Amino acid sequence: MPDGIDLAVAGPRRSPRRSPTAILQPSAAEYHHALLAAAFRELHGTRLHGFAILVTLGDTQSAERAAGFALAAGAGRAAVLRHPERAAAWLRARTLRGLHQQPSSTRPAPVESRRAALAALGVDEAAYRGLAALTIDARAALVASPIERFDPIDVETILDASPAATRHTVAEVRARYLRFAARDLTDEADAAADPPAGELLSRVQNVAARAFSTGGVPR
Repeated sequence: MPDGIDLAVAGPRRSPRRSPTAILQPSAAEYHHALLAAAFRELHGTRLHGFAILVTLGDTQSAERAAGFALAAGAGRAAVLRHPERAAAWLRARTLRGLHQQPSSTRPAPVESRRAALAALGVDEAAYRGLAALTIDARAALVASPIERFDPIDVETILDASPAATRHTVAEVRARYLRFAARDLTDEADAAADPPAGELLSRVQNVAARAFSTGGVPR
């Protein structure tokens, strides 16, 4: 080895070792964002899932997928979606859009499993008939307006419709639900009779109370 060469200088220079703990330590902003996202999921998760179950007529797989994606997207925007009602409407609109965007090749859930999922929420035969007579968008209108009782501006957001169109849809959907829910399958002649609206709407509201139960946490 030639004289005058210092191996410590000639060799590769190494950076000072850093503590793994220091590298992995989240910043205060990241920690705050994580807490905000967790609180957002806690506040909206159960009720959004209940909405999706009713709107999909008990298709739990589709409901969980659409609601899950919507909740993840909402949690990422938790700092913006601070108003509980506006956030809840945004989540339902996102869930409804997700249901429409699911591949057409997706196999629909069997009727038996749908009925079982809805029965667990207290959906009886009359309520099932009423819900089954509606499209996905119509069920969203029914659940959002007379059941969850969102403000009109929020129902408009959920349905992506104008105020006039939303009012028309809600009235039409409610009447259709009541007509089919009241129908006695053993006596079709009774279908023309006026349905017991208060009783039937109360039934589906009781169903919703189970679907949306969060232990007292507001929407």
